[in-house]
Amino acid sequence: MANELIWTSQSGYLYSAELNKRFQKQAQPLTKFRQFCAIKEAFGKGKGETVNWLKVSNASAMGRVLSETEKMPETTAPLALGTVSVDEYGLSIPFTFKLSALSEFDIEDIVRGALLDDCAKVIDGMVERQFNAALLRGVGADTSSLTVTTDGTATATNTSALNTAHVLSLRYQLKKRNVPGFPGLNGDYACIAGPLALSGVLGALVGIYQYTELGLKNIVAGEVGRFAGVRFVEDTYAIDNAYDSTAGTASAITWTKGSSSPAYMFGAPTVREAVAVPEEIRVKIAEDYGRSRGIAWYGIFGWKIEWDTSGGADSRIIKWDSKA
Repeated sequence: MANELIWTSQSGYLYSAELNKRFQKQAQPLTKFRQFCAIKEAFGKGKGETVNWLKVSNASAMGRVLSETEKMPETTAPLALGTVSVDEYGLSIPFTFKLSALSEFDIEDIVRGALLDDCAKVIDGMVERQFNAALLRGVGADTSSLTVTTDGTATATNTSALNTAHVLSLRYQLKKRNVPGFPGLNGDYACIAGPLALSGVLGALVGIYQYTELGLKNIVAGEVGRFAGVRFVEDTYAIDNAYDSTAGTASAITWTKGSSSPAYMFGAPTVREAVAVPEEIRVKIAEDYGRSRGIAWYGIFGWKIEWDTSGGADSRIIKWDSKA
C-alpha cells in the first residue's frame, strides 16, 4: 500500500524513514528560534564530536586611492575559528501492549504527539540559550530610552513595557554595528518576543497580510507583524523558560517589575547548528513476548552563537533584558 510505513530493524530499535520525514516537518513550525540558525552538517564517520567553521570579520584597513607607481596596499581580514560540540538528545515513553490493545484511543499516535512537543521544546530551548549568550543587552529604564551594556549582563532593572521607542533604539544598536538583515526577509531584522513583551507594540505593527500584498512574500513561523524593518515573531515557550539540558528541566523567567519580558532583536547570522543525526522517531523492538513497548525521539546535534567577540563589536543579537 502506498501509505504503509516501511520499518527497518536497527540495533535495538525500529526505524521508518517516512515517519521521520513527517516528524521533522511537523517540528519545524513549532520552533521559533531554530529557524534562524545557520545549519552545518556533521554527517559521516571521522567527523568527531566537534564541528568547526570559519568566521571572517571586517578588514583591518580600508581601500584608498593609489598612484600609478605605488604598490597595492595590504591589510588583513581577521579570521576566527568557530567551534560547536554535538551531543545526543532524546526522550522515550514506554507503554504496554495491553494498554495499546484495550484503549479506545491510538496510544502510539498520542505518544508521538507528546514526543514531538518535547523535541521542539528541547531544540528551541537549546537555541534560545545560545541567543542568551549575546553580549549586547538593552534595558528599558524608562518609556523612551535604553540602557545598553556590551558584556552580556544587564546592569539595570526594566521598568517599562516594550514600546516603539525601545524598538527603534534596539534597531539602532544593530544598524550602527552594520549588522546585516536576512536576505530571505527582504533585508529585515527579526525580533522574537513572548506575549507580554509583544503586548506593548502589537498595535503599531503592520499586519502580515498588508505587507505580503505589497510583495514581501516570505513569512517565518510565528510571525505576527512588521515595524521599522523588523519582523516580529511570537514565541510562547523558549523565550520565557530557561532550559537546562543536563537536568532536562525548564524554569520560568520572570522580571521583578513584571511590566515586560525578554525579547531578542537580531540580524544574520545568529547561531550555528551542527547536525549529525536529525531528530527522528525510534520504536523499541518489543520485549517480553511483545508485552513491553515504547517510542522515543532522538538526535545528535549542537548549537553555538556565531559572534561573541569581547565588547560586542561583532554582535548580531541584542537582548531586551532586565537585571532582575
